Amino acid sequence: MTEHLPSARSLLGLSLVFALAACGGYTTVDLGGSVNGLTTDGLVLANGNDSTTVPANATSYKFANQVDDQASYDVTVKTQPARLTCTVANGSGHTSGIAITNVNVSCTPNSYSLGGTVTGLTTTGLVLTNGSDTLSVPAYSSTFTFPTKVNDGSVYGVAVLSQPAGQTCSIGNGTAVMGAGAVTSVQVSCI
Repeated sequence: MTEHLPSARSLLGLSLVFALAACGGYTTVDLGGSVNGLTTDGLVLANGNDSTTVPANATSYKFANQVDDQASYDVTVKTQPARLTCTVANGSGHTSGIAITNVNVSCTPNSYSLGGTVTGLTTTGLVLTNGSDTLSVPAYSSTFTFPTKVNDGSVYGVAVLSQPAGQTCSIGNGTAVMGAGAVTSVQVSCI
């Protein structure tokens, strides 16, 4: 009888090991991912009632609270950072016993239109420029808007690239830093 006792204990130990292995091992898992383009502070991500603040220039993030295994998650942007718009890829799903590391965040600068008013233009040929962006302004136009938007926080500089036939045009309010909205205050005056 005493000879069978150690093997019964061994069998009991092995059965406990197999039972624990069948549980999958983890009861909670990490939730996070990569971050691209975050150049300012203010980004707050949420997963239900849980939230995390991601600092400027971060390349990754992880929620402080783990997610239960076999539970659903849904990561969203709770608060956008200053001057940027961030989006979440792979934001929702269900955990399956391993850390979730592919809920990725991409941020891009906000951009706004650049334009203004035109007075006195009676002929063709006026071409305006803002860096490499150009715009031909038709005769008798009273307003203009460049085709390419300008990123928030970037410097713009509107200039005359080509004068119209028989007229001379000048620029007012043509250089500034793009703020948090469309610019319509550039003035083109032609005589």
